[in-house]
Amino acid sequence: MTTAETYYSELVNPMTYQQFKTLTEDLVAQGKTTGDEQTEQRINFTKLNQQRMKRVEKQFVIEPELSALLVQKKQDWNWLVLVESWCGDGAQLLPAITAIAEQTPGITLTVLLRDENPELMNTCLTNGSKSIPKLICEDAETGERLFTWGSRPSAIQQQVVQFKAGNPDAGHDELVQQVQLWYAKDRSHALQQDLISLVREALTARETIV
Repeated sequence: MTTAETYYSELVNPMTYQQFKTLTEDLVAQGKTTGDEQTEQRINFTKLNQQRMKRVEKQFVIEPELSALLVQKKQDWNWLVLVESWCGDGAQLLPAITAIAEQTPGITLTVLLRDENPELMNTCLTNGSKSIPKLICEDAETGERLFTWGSRPSAIQQQVVQFKAGNPDAGHDELVQQVQLWYAKDRSHALQQDLISLVREALTARETIV
């Protein structure tokens, strides 16, 4: 069994989702963003992400299959989410992940800034990169890591790969715009489909051990 201490010594600046939202609001008012890289692009993304988070909050509906999986047995899980305020994927996904946790007794959500927690981030890289958001699910009692997810729903990532292959000359801004359109159309479905598989695997593994 792997303990939490294996992954990190301590969490730096742990926040609730509401605290993260307040931080984002304060940064927008100051014309800033999270992290050391205070570029105009990241500051603008942070401002856009405020609206994106609000839209997801209003539209999100948990899917019955995921809800049934999470409540069929009492969980005692910690969900850690690594993110930054300028991250467009994070703005689309963090509110949905938060809503799932809030609707599931036994799941405690903690939001962490990636650049303030490099030790933890380095344990869940995506093809060697620090892609975010990243969700880490741990057993709250033992600290055992049950699964990680991120940085993007597999169905949407597949669309990204196809878009790049079919549009080799497309710039970064065009890709970002396409990704945001896919998220808006998807309405958190792809995320929940990924989580259904991961949660089912985690529950099955626990039953096998028992």
